[in-house]
Amino acid sequence: MELEEFRKDFLETVRAMAAAEGDFEESAFVKEAARRMIEAEELADFEPRHFEGAGSRDRRLRLRVDGYSFDDVDGSMRLLIADYHGGDVMETLTQTEGLRSFGNLQSFVEDSLSGTLHAAIEDSSPGYGLAWELHHHRESITRFRLYLLSDSSLSSRVKDWAEATIGECPVEYHIWDIARFHRVFESAVGRDDLEVDFTELAPDGIPCLEASQAGEEYKAYLCVIPGNILAEIYDRYGSRLLEGNVRAFLSTKVKVNKNIRNSIINEPEMFFAYNNGIAATATDAVVDRVGDGLRLKSATYFQIVNGGQTTASLATTRRKDGAPLADIYVQMKLSVVTPSNAEQVIPRISYCANSQNKVSDADFFSNHPFHVRIEGHSRRIWAPTTGGAQHETRWFYERARGQYLNEQARLTEAEKRRFLHQHPREQVLTKTDLAKYENAWRGIPHTVSLGAQKNFMAFAQWVGERWKQADTEFNEEYFREAVAKAIIFRHTERLVSGQPWYQNGYRANIVAYSISKLSQLVETNGRGKTLDMRSIWTRQSISPSLDAQLAVIAKEVFEIITNPDIRFQNVTEWCKKELCWERVKMLDIPLSGQLVRELISKDEVRAVQREAKTLQKVDSGISAQSTVVALGASYWEALRTWGKRKAVLSGEQEKLVSVAARIPRMIPDDRQSALLLKIKQRMEDEEGFRYNNVVGS
Repeated sequence: MELEEFRKDFLETVRAMAAAEGDFEESAFVKEAARRMIEAEELADFEPRHFEGAGSRDRRLRLRVDGYSFDDVDGSMRLLIADYHGGDVMETLTQTEGLRSFGNLQSFVEDSLSGTLHAAIEDSSPGYGLAWELHHHRESITRFRLYLLSDSSLSSRVKDWAEATIGECPVEYHIWDIARFHRVFESAVGRDDLEVDFTELAPDGIPCLEASQAGEEYKAYLCVIPGNILAEIYDRYGSRLLEGNVRAFLSTKVKVNKNIRNSIINEPEMFFAYNNGIAATATDAVVDRVGDGLRLKSATYFQIVNGGQTTASLATTRRKDGAPLADIYVQMKLSVVTPSNAEQVIPRISYCANSQNKVSDADFFSNHPFHVRIEGHSRRIWAPTTGGAQHETRWFYERARGQYLNEQARLTEAEKRRFLHQHPREQVLTKTDLAKYENAWRGIPHTVSLGAQKNFMAFAQWVGERWKQADTEFNEEYFREAVAKAIIFRHTERLVSGQPWYQNGYRANIVAYSISKLSQLVETNGRGKTLDMRSIWTRQSISPSLDAQLAVIAKEVFEIITNPDIRFQNVTEWCKKELCWERVKMLDIPLSGQLVRELISKDEVRAVQREAKTLQKVDSGISAQSTVVALGASYWEALRTWGKRKAVLSGEQEKLVSVAARIPRMIPDDRQSALLLKIKQRMEDEEGFRYNNVVGS
């Protein structure tokens, strides 16, 4: 996709989002840009927080911020400011404009750190909580990373911004113009190329041994990397070095392992003996022969897939305790895979590398069959027509990064118009969207308030457990109900934005808590009945009585969350606490008589769900049988022969695979097909079976 076309699609998404949420285009641009940066793993999470004001020392100096993200893995604070134009013609972002924007953002940081800003503005102001947070937690922030987001194209004359400091804290400057967003979209790995140049810290590179040369698809090296170099790389790149699943795992753990810290400080010369080292991946590596040995010079898309806590502990202990790390060396296994295989292979390497740690399957949820099924429902199920429309539409579930745009990439203009009519931008659902809607309805708004990544992990844990118990629960009716919840949530966003009491802050928290409160009220005061999700799906909108009820709930919720417990000065942090939800649950809000009359019997809902589960069971059986047959007799014969030679198939399993090896003379039934697919998955995931390798050998 060309840059101009990409920008047009980007801005159309922004405009659709602004219209759907009743928001300003600039605010929608910041949210969409941040969402893409989260997907690209540049941000851990994102909190929109627009504030503009005058500086304390010079009233002519403007302070401005549009949002932030605190990375609790590397301790960095990332602050965002937007340069949005929105015109049809792409403009150029100049050095002067960049300097002005970064100056406004840095002034906000400086006044916040000094404590003058939160003391000078109303505590109801959207900027108050962030300013207070920066001031009171300034000692724990390791680095500021300032981001300028723009729908313009960066001028080729713009020079790099050198790293600076605020006080003693390092400050980095990053520009994400429309061209950079385009590069990330086009990237095979879905993010900016992160190239680590080891020669900047070790002129001759890192000593290494060639461990495997299995062809162009995979190469491996064993390295010994000095501890101070590993710490310096981590300080420079932060949690971007950590593969996504590892980052999600570490963000819930203690950042510095006490045993690792003790050996760093007290027995640095024994660190190599005590520590298991790290495992890393890259999509390319420059390895040269220097003297009698090999040296690793650089690595592209360098990711630590195991040993993240070791790496973070080295950097943190050096920074906080002044540990020199001069006598510390760390062993590193580096796997180099091609960019085309990276998206599939790197998470798999990460999973295997962490299989002996307490990392649950939920941490690697992005490849879970739940997503495949929901994607299938979304491509098959048509939503009812509304408002006199002459065509039906679908809700597009984006299981993988960029699917919505990729679906359009090969279409003609006429085909693209038809696709957009059938799949409107405002009806795109992402994985993190679904997690937000479901967890709000499940009554855990404090988890939703933790941010997209942590909320998604909680949702993944829940789905993983439910899937093992009864995967048929995630059927077509589940999908329709999920869309109904999306409709309720998005309507509430627009509703809150239009309220006279709304002060342009904390909308995400207000909405999540309001949905949870609605769910609680229906459950406790609904006289044994429940909300009619099917009618919301049929109308593709909520009723006037539900709208009125949500307006009442949202106002009460707003009062609770913007008046935090005395222990929590920051509203955002207050909303992350279960105590906040306990206060909201105690609100005595009656359900309107009209809404109660719209509720339906739970028995009626259960009957529909039973029918949907039965249908899903049949569909799953047909799907499994189709997959087994499509793989063909040669696949199953190769698996049988390989499994018998390796002695990894039981007698019953070998008999079952022998049946599949006789396709089409014999066709396994749906039950046998389901078992065969489980055997296939185990053989490939745990035992290392690869059909192409077996056939080619």
